[in-house]
Amino acid sequence: MRILLSFLVAAGIGFGAAYFFIAKQAESRLQAERAAAEAAWQAEKASLEQSLKSARNRSPDVQRVTLTEQIVVTNKTSAAEIIEQLVRLRPETSDESRNRTMRRIIHHFQLLASLDAEALPAIKEFLEKNQDVDYTAEDLSETGERASRSRMGARNLVRTDFLVPPSLRLGLVDVLDQIGGEPAEQIMATMLATTGRGVEVAYLARLLHENAPNKYRDVAITAAKELLANPPQVDQPNRLDENARAYLYEVLAMYGDLSYAETAQTTLVTPDGRVDRQALGYLTRTLKEQAVPTIQAAYSNPNLTNQWEKSNLLNTALAFAGQSPVANQMLAEMLANESIPPGVRAFTVQNLAGGLRAEIPNDPEIAKGRLQALTQIRPGVKDERILKAIDDTALNLHRIINGEPVRSPLLPPRPEGANP
Repeated sequence: MRILLSFLVAAGIGFGAAYFFIAKQAESRLQAERAAAEAAWQAEKASLEQSLKSARNRSPDVQRVTLTEQIVVTNKTSAAEIIEQLVRLRPETSDESRNRTMRRIIHHFQLLASLDAEALPAIKEFLEKNQDVDYTAEDLSETGERASRSRMGARNLVRTDFLVPPSLRLGLVDVLDQIGGEPAEQIMATMLATTGRGVEVAYLARLLHENAPNKYRDVAITAAKELLANPPQVDQPNRLDENARAYLYEVLAMYGDLSYAETAQTTLVTPDGRVDRQALGYLTRTLKEQAVPTIQAAYSNPNLTNQWEKSNLLNTALAFAGQSPVANQMLAEMLANESIPPGVRAFTVQNLAGGLRAEIPNDPEIAKGRLQALTQIRPGVKDERILKAIDDTALNLHRIINGEPVRSPLLPPRPEGANP
């Protein structure tokens, strides 16, 4: 009995030891598997985090997918048909109708340009007919917009940067410029040499000069001078035709051509005793301070009796004060002229440093010249108001020479009897 009991105890102890040993092995194996899994996860996590960091620092690589589709155009309108439609489109004077028609006109010009070289024969054929359709109206400016008016009257700007085409021919010129290339350029050059309208000469000269600088210089200058010497009669002229001489002078000034300067000098004062402002603008742009003696001669011309015209001439000459001895002399004579109100003379002095009617002379050398002229004039001045204007202007000229900002210009003298 004791032997059996001892055997059972021994067996229980052996079984327990075996169970403990097996359980211990299983737990160790499980821990090892957990450690391996944790190490694998940490490695994968580190790899993912590195990939994310790299992606954030990398420039986006966007691939564009372009879908191509063949479009078949049927019933295509020819260039001749588009031009025929443009001939029939006539803007009305009422705002609503005019705007609607102008949108259609611009649309047709774009259709014509989209035909590219295919449109050139029809454009060339129409231009050779010397026909046109006017898209402007009496109350419209050169740009196709409502003319803004001021107390000085309607603006009379000589411009060729049209917002909308003022005429069919000018619209076709713009189409030729858009198409480009040698054939289109030759059509424009032929039109430049044969047109009788100043605005067309100016527009063509500018576009050709922008595309081929100085290539058509001689053609443009010859055309401008010929039309200035022999202006053609234009049936039903519009505002652009009324400004024809200004456009032609603009072409000569653009190229800096002086060959017409002598003729312009002889016509500066018109037979009816007025100033030819187009000729004046051409002379001052091309000759600059060398034009002042001619301006002085015109200012002293006994046929020029209009005081407003004389005042404009004087202001034009004084723009070259400090550069031209003749301009300095005219300044001294003006300040000594007691028939001119002191307030007007004082305001003229203030303009020498920049004012409401003059630009600030940013060139220090010009400022020095004007300061020297005022210094020489001042001893002969007695009027206190003019003396103060000279002193204030001298200070501003000193500021310009030293690169400092000038004081705000004083307002022009108030006419007598005006409300304060």
